[in-house]
Formats: sequence, C-alpha cells, structure tokens
Amino acid sequence: MSQIVERLQDVQQRVSELLADRAQLRERISRIGSSEREHERQIEVLHVRIAELEKENEVLRSSSHAPGKEEDDLDAKLKIEELVNEIDRCLALLNN
Repeated sequence: MSQIVERLQDVQQRVSELLADRAQLRERISRIGSSEREHERQIEVLHVRIAELEKENEVLRSSSHAPGKEEDDLDAKLKIEELVNEIDRCLALLNN
C-alpha cells in the first residue's frame, strides 16, 4: 500500500511541476507576442516614414529642375542626399 501512496505522491509532484512549466511557457508566449506586435508596429512606422521621405524626395527632385537656380539646385541635391541616406537607414532597420 505504501508503494501506491509513494507513486501517487510522485505523480502529484510531477503534475505540479508540469503545471508550473505550463504557466512559465504561457508567460513566455505572451511576452513573445507582445514583442512581435511591437516589431510589427515599428515596421509600419518605418514604412510610413519611407513613403514620406520618398514623396519629399520627389518634390525636391522636381523643384530642382527650375532654371536659373544653381544655388538652390545644390541645396536640393544635398537635401536629396540626406533623404536618401535616411531612407537607407530606415531600410537597414527594416532588414534587421
């Protein structure tokens, strides 16, 4: 009879351990899900920012074609370079 009691105690112990493991795994899944949602939000923000920068870049390119504005052309080219660099940084962040 004592063997049965010991086996039942062992089973109860193992069930308790498994329940604790289950709780830990559920918490971990929850954290991973939160992290995934945050990354998705960041990706969306970066996509929107890239779209904004591309629009701004297009406006700068079209305005740089106005005749007689060499100094403005240089400023526009520098601004375009900045925007392209920022777009590259955003794309690098997306790829990470």
